[in-house]
Amino acid sequence: MADIPYKNNFDLLRLILAFSVCLAHIGAVSGIQAFFPLGDFFNSSIAVDCFFVVSGFLIFRSYNRSSRLLSYFNKRLRRIYPAYLTVVLLAAIFLPLLIRPDTNLIFSTEWFRYLFSNLIFLNFLQPHLSGIFSANPLSVINAPLWTIKIEVLFYLSVPLIFFLFRDKKKWLILVLLYGASVSYSLFLIHLYLNTGTDLYLRLEKQLPGQLAFFLSGGGLYIYFSFFRNHYLKLLLPSLLFLTFKGSTFIPGIYPFYPLALAVTVISFALIFPYLGNWGKYGDISYGVYIYHFPILQIFTFFGLLREHPWIGFTFFILSVLMTSACSYHFIERPFLRKSSHYRKAAEESSPQ
Repeated sequence: MADIPYKNNFDLLRLILAFSVCLAHIGAVSGIQAFFPLGDFFNSSIAVDCFFVVSGFLIFRSYNRSSRLLSYFNKRLRRIYPAYLTVVLLAAIFLPLLIRPDTNLIFSTEWFRYLFSNLIFLNFLQPHLSGIFSANPLSVINAPLWTIKIEVLFYLSVPLIFFLFRDKKKWLILVLLYGASVSYSLFLIHLYLNTGTDLYLRLEKQLPGQLAFFLSGGGLYIYFSFFRNHYLKLLLPSLLFLTFKGSTFIPGIYPFYPLALAVTVISFALIFPYLGNWGKYGDISYGVYIYHFPILQIFTFFGLLREHPWIGFTFFILSVLMTSACSYHFIERPFLRKSSHYRKAAEESSPQ
């Protein structure tokens, strides 16, 4: 397996995707009409699909380059859990003090259930706290955290996938798993369209439905040499396909969607011209992704977006940027190994 170019656009890509999710949420969460067009322009579902593609490529690479299984899991834990733990604890402790200071919500049974279920990535068990954001258009405290559970399950699946690679043709394993994932999604979407039951749509967003995106990214890593030599033959049809599909679900062509998206995303990251060292100040994309929603809920609760929406919007974005930067430098970075890409990127940008 050929390694990827050291200078690539993954850092920029993740930042674009994180802000796409952030901007897509503003209208729905705030309920302010001025922001509704942002939800039409930025699609959070497609951005999350792209994130899963990127994750597949980079996590396959991380596992392949790890000397031991423990080293692989250690790297993954160091990267995602410190900031995740922080955002869950901050929400559990400070939101009740900020919004319901006159109650005994902290240390209640509901509070412990929220804290425990969120700390172990089972956010769906307790996404709310009584009276917290209940007057907002949406009351969930941090909706994007559902994807972190999927991400952790991806991490756990990679050793098994590589184990299957040992005795079988890699492409065959990828095709079989991809086909199973797509079939699962199509079946549940079919049930949803015929019954109108939202549960089927929610289940489709879980594993193994999202595995096709992860495998598409991972497969392009496994066959990166082939992809690099033939990317134009793959990219042009993929762009045409995505343009034709748009955000519409079309059952007959859906099986090609994860792969077409992966070809486009990885081409931008590794084939397109290098667009600069966006990791030199650290990776704030993860922070943008996990902090923006509770910050937006706070802005909505206190009416900070109501009177002058775009002034409030500016302060909201600045708050997200500042929180994400502080999180990276004071919470996430200390847990990263010295060999981390982000430490190296920052060192390269420092004057010698």
